[in-house]
Amino acid sequence: MNKRKKFTRMIPDDVRVEDLTIDDITCGATKCGEGFHCYSKEKTSLRKFGTERACKECGVELIDWDRVHLNDVNDSEFVFQEMKSEIIRHLFWHTPIEDDAIVEAFRRGRTGTKERAHKLLRQRIGKFNSFMDGRQTPMGKDEIVNYAQHATATCCRKCLKAWHNIDLEVPLSDEQLNFCTDLVLKYIDLRVPHLTEHPVEENTIYSILDEHYRH
Repeated sequence: MNKRKKFTRMIPDDVRVEDLTIDDITCGATKCGEGFHCYSKEKTSLRKFGTERACKECGVELIDWDRVHLNDVNDSEFVFQEMKSEIIRHLFWHTPIEDDAIVEAFRRGRTGTKERAHKLLRQRIGKFNSFMDGRQTPMGKDEIVNYAQHATATCCRKCLKAWHNIDLEVPLSDEQLNFCTDLVLKYIDLRVPHLTEHPVEENTIYSILDEHYRH
């Protein structure tokens, strides 16, 4: 079977959102007729609609940016709900996480996973790299932090600017890096709710995987 090309703009009407995977789309994909937009392409939105905060495809403005840009991790439930109106965020919230990524999370435990997230975030988005920006975070695979970064718009500096109003080219402060790490952990806590603080023995991991994460 030939693999279909990634959707980079409008997803056709005959393609159902529930049939899409994270391998089918890029950050700019939209399906506006079903309420899935793209707010992360600010230059395109500005050129087409005169504002950076509109959907780059249809121009709709639905997000409470003033509230989202407070960067209050305690308001993450609201922020995540707003983010899910972008189709790429929606898919990373709803696509199954690969077994290997869940296993690695249990091998590290929540404490080790948080340390891993902090390290990867510092390496990937701590400073702006114009050559790599938009490509520095893999799409899922065997690292749960990858899923979390795309789901929470901490995957690149352009998404960070759009959703969290953090200046594109200024290195992240410790406070900003910790905020991004906390968002990533919020996602992991919600998607892997049985994750323990400390590493789990190998045989126990697969029992947990079979009981709670394989369907």
